[in-house]
Parts: sequence; structure tokens; C-alpha cells
Amino acid sequence: MRKEILPRGIHRRNGSLVISFAYQGKVKYVSLGNCSVEFARDQLAITKMEIRKGSYVPKAAIVPTAALEPVPIIYTVKDLWNPYIVDYRNRGGKDEGRQTIAWNNLRPTFEAIPVSNVTTALISEYIASRQLKGIQNGTINRELAILQAMFRLGERSTMANGQPMVERLPAFPSKLKEGKPRRGFLKDEQFAVLAANAKTPWLRAFIECDYKFGFRKSELLGLRKHQIDLIDGLIRLEDSKNGDPRTVVMTDRMRSLMLELVRGKGDQDYVFTREDGTRVVDPRQDWYDLCVAAKLGSYVSAKRQNGQPYNKYVGLNPHDFRRSALRNMTRRGVTEKVAMTISGHSTRSVFDRYNIVDETDLAEATRKIEARNQTPLSADESHTKLTHDNVSVS
Repeated sequence: MRKEILPRGIHRRNGSLVISFAYQGKVKYVSLGNCSVEFARDQLAITKMEIRKGSYVPKAAIVPTAALEPVPIIYTVKDLWNPYIVDYRNRGGKDEGRQTIAWNNLRPTFEAIPVSNVTTALISEYIASRQLKGIQNGTINRELAILQAMFRLGERSTMANGQPMVERLPAFPSKLKEGKPRRGFLKDEQFAVLAANAKTPWLRAFIECDYKFGFRKSELLGLRKHQIDLIDGLIRLEDSKNGDPRTVVMTDRMRSLMLELVRGKGDQDYVFTREDGTRVVDPRQDWYDLCVAAKLGSYVSAKRQNGQPYNKYVGLNPHDFRRSALRNMTRRGVTEKVAMTISGHSTRSVFDRYNIVDETDLAEATRKIEARNQTPLSADESHTKLTHDNVSVS
């Protein structure tokens, strides 16, 4: 029988895998039980990293020749992150970047803490520290939702030695009260000023699609040439947030802008590229400069958390276009079902939050009511009204 070859620092004794490593001038042995070689390799790497950082907690030393018993593994919150983000990808998560940003904010407080030591008090301290930095409650809620999801997945994840990564879920505080959703939107005359100041082809096409159809930024920037059908005038979105592909018919102006962007490109090339051919990944600075030029935004003096001064942008943001598109579509006679299909909204509650009513809409409603009241009654309506007025009440 061929002898098993194991990685350096991993041994098999009585059906269990044992990792060995140097600690304080001596060789330590820790049994992991009946687990996989890959799991043992990961645990050895984690242990060595903890020793280098000075956070290693010695476990019972095991003599290789003695009977070996599995030793419980102490998992930290950091150990929960990788399984979570892998699971998020496998479930088709569309916004991994935001997940990573949230984890980067959680890390300084939680990453080195054993999962069994995470308490409600510690979570409350994190909330207070974020609020002191001026972070909005909505952002804090989303960060804690990710932390809670990491723990829930860890509770369901049983390792090769039969030990779950999380044996007890901490009690998370109630969600913080969030402010009302942003209600900004753009009117046609403001969009005309923006369009006149958009000098680069990709930026002009970007605001055209966003304002007319309310596409998500990620959907637009992820478009490839094969999704643009110039013959039939279609845009095919294959990877929308809710997972459902959808097709939209372009306006004539949009078709001419797209023609300029896709000319000479291959089917798999990105549609939105800069003048040097590189893909547009982060359009924020271009957007800020455009809005400042159109007097729909400005830069104000501000300070970072470390006290460093910088110019902070305030004003119109790309998400205001999404609200504007829905508002315009419904007010121009597009049915709500079709508008939701075009914009990619899957729930009515979110659609209603975007479909903003302002004073102009209320004034228009009053005008229609007044017009109805002043319209002469038809002969049938006059007869019905006369009959009703002559009915006595017994």
C-alpha cells in the first residue's frame, strides 16, 4: 500500500490528523481529529499566524505516541468572513464590494475576538463608536446585518471534527431608527444643463440611460457590446440585481450615443470605456465635476477622521436619476408594471419609495379636479342628478 504523503507539519496518528509547530522554543502537537488534510493545512497556517501576532492561545500539548483526542478549535470572527463571502458569491450576490467595505469597518473591533466572546455589550460599543464618527444609522444597520449573517452561517457550518464554528449566537440589538430615504430627483431642464456639460461620449451616454430608464450604475458599467442590439434598438441586461434578465428598447438619442461607444469593439468588450480604452469602473469624480459645472453640486471644505482637510462633494447624485426616471415614466402614461420592468424593481414597496410625489404633482391633481368640476354635465348626468335631488329621505 502506497505511503500517504502529508504536508510539512501535519502527521496522522490513530486516524486523526495532528499539526506540529514551534512555540516558545518547543515543538507543540495539536490533534484536529478526523478531518481533511486541507482543513489541517488551514489550521496550521492560522496557528502560525497567531504565534507571529502574539495572539496564540496555547492548547493542550499532545504527545504523538499517546492516544489522541480531538481538541476544540477556537474560532475568531475573522474565521467567519471567508465562508460568508464565498457563500454570498455562490448565492449570486451582486454587490460584493459593499460587503467588503462593511467588513473592513467591522474588522478593527471584531476580527480577533473569539466568536463565543462576542456579546451584546460589545456590539453596542461598536454602534456607539460608529455614531461618534458621524456614520448614518442606515449604514450601521447594514454593517451589523452582515455580521449577524456571518454568525448565522457559522452556526450552520459544521467542521470535519463535528464542531460548529459558532455554538452560540449573540443577541444583536434592535435595528437603529433610520432617516427618511433620500427624495432628490431631476427635472428635464436640469437634465438639459447636465447633458450640455457632459463632454465625453461615455458620460453623455451614461446620464442618458440613467435619466430615461433608471438603470442601476452597476448594470450600466457592466454592459458589454453583445448586449447592445443596434439593429432592433435593444439593450439586454443579463445580470440585474434581482437575477432576472430584461430587455429595454432604446430611444433614438440613446441608440446614436451607443453607436459611438461600441464602434470597433468586440462582443465581449465593455461598452462604457474612457478615451484611452480603459473600462469605466468608478465614475464618481467625473460625476462630481459634471454636477459642479452644471451648478447642481458643489465642493465644501471638510475634514477626514484623521483631521486631514479635503473638499467634500454635496449635491445631485446618480441615484437621483433612478428616482427621476420612475417619476417621469409614470407621469407620462407608462403603466407601473412596465415601469418596474424597465427599472428592474421587483417589489412594489421599493418602487413606491422611488415614485416621489411633489408639490407640482399635487397642483396638477387639483387642476384636474377643478377642470372636472367645471365641465358641464351631459343630458344623462343632469337627469340622474335631478332624480337624485328629488328623492325624499324617510
